[in-house]
Amino acid sequence: MKTSLIFGILFLASVALNAQTCPNYYPLQKGNLWELTNYDKKDKVESVNLVTVNSIENNTNGFVSSLTIVTNDAKGKESGTNQLVMKCEAGVFYFDMRNFIPAETMEGFKDMEVSVEANNMQYPTDLIAGATLPDASITMVVKNGGMTLMTIVINITNRKVVGKETITVPAGTFEAWKISYNVDSKTGFAKSQSSVVEYLSMGSGMVKSETYNDKGALMGYQLLTRLVIQ
Repeated sequence: MKTSLIFGILFLASVALNAQTCPNYYPLQKGNLWELTNYDKKDKVESVNLVTVNSIENNTNGFVSSLTIVTNDAKGKESGTNQLVMKCEAGVFYFDMRNFIPAETMEGFKDMEVSVEANNMQYPTDLIAGATLPDASITMVVKNGGMTLMTIVINITNRKVVGKETITVPAGTFEAWKISYNVDSKTGFAKSQSSVVEYLSMGSGMVKSETYNDKGALMGYQLLTRLVIQ
């Protein structure tokens, strides 16, 4: 009886320790939701993503959280839904690379065979100005009747922690880490290169993101326009 009690206490202590070491980058509590609005370079709304936390499960190594992203177009009509997973393992936070595949694209492939291989984006327990973060990638192969119709490859490299800034967006004012990286994508034979600057606020997630083309010109940006914490 005493032995079982001791093991139970040790197990709970292990769960608590991992929960403490896992970075709290996003408000991952069941029922929480946030809205990210996408704008073009002329400040015109292109689409709106509503992200809802479905669940979060703690384990001895961290946690796993499932989320749903519903995308609406500029007129408010639903254009796609995507399922994501955010997790922490041994103090490292992993951001699902499927977030880089537009929900509208996934919606178009819903009746086809889709396979995904990803090296998800990693964020350590503590961010430090000047630090370099690991590369990330995703490869999605779309087949129909066993025949490959399309292959999408996205590689994210040169991830740098620039420093901290105070950012004001429609959802409020946040202290955020500024992180930059390069994006190389290939869809079929079409290739593109861009760079991204994102602002990540502890406990609130990404509050702002800017995308530039290979010549450094702004292509569009994303802002946190609503944040609901239960």
